[in-house]
Amino acid sequence: MKSDFVEVCVLGKTVGLKGAMKLHNRSDFPEQFKKDAKFYDKKGKEFIIKSFDKTNSLVVFQNYEDIELAKSLVNTVLYRTIEDTKHFCKLKQDEFFYFDIIGCFVYEDDTLLGEILDIIEVGSGFLFSIQTAANLVSKGLSTQFYIPYLDNFIIDVNIDLKKIQVKNSIQILYNS
Repeated sequence: MKSDFVEVCVLGKTVGLKGAMKLHNRSDFPEQFKKDAKFYDKKGKEFIIKSFDKTNSLVVFQNYEDIELAKSLVNTVLYRTIEDTKHFCKLKQDEFFYFDIIGCFVYEDDTLLGEILDIIEVGSGFLFSIQTAANLVSKGLSTQFYIPYLDNFIIDVNIDLKKIQVKNSIQILYNS
């Protein structure tokens, strides 16, 4: 799979005889699923939406308008390029794509705490999974810890600099 791909959905069971399939959205942007939108499998094969019923999350792809052809796609994970994702999925103020956050460095004041490895959804919120900076690990601190994505911890997110400024987070690391 290309590194510039972002997972967006999984194709489920077929519905009816004309190639419709249940689409299980794994993104925060259901509006991206529309006629003529392009997606890719892990090998880079292109799939173009012929029709999409957003009420029932049913999709039909060009060249798969038959139940037998569509069955070959069941359980296929589909991806979108980062470029297409940024173009077609509009963010609101202070919203960010996961792929822009992962890899950012986390600082409290001038101290590098570590690098964001992953974002974990917990209930109605999110946790940044942080790989602790080597100099702090060498002092006996945990190799990994979590920071809630809440105003009480996050001061500023600068995607261009790959830097996230935090507060009240070094104590989380000390207690991990």
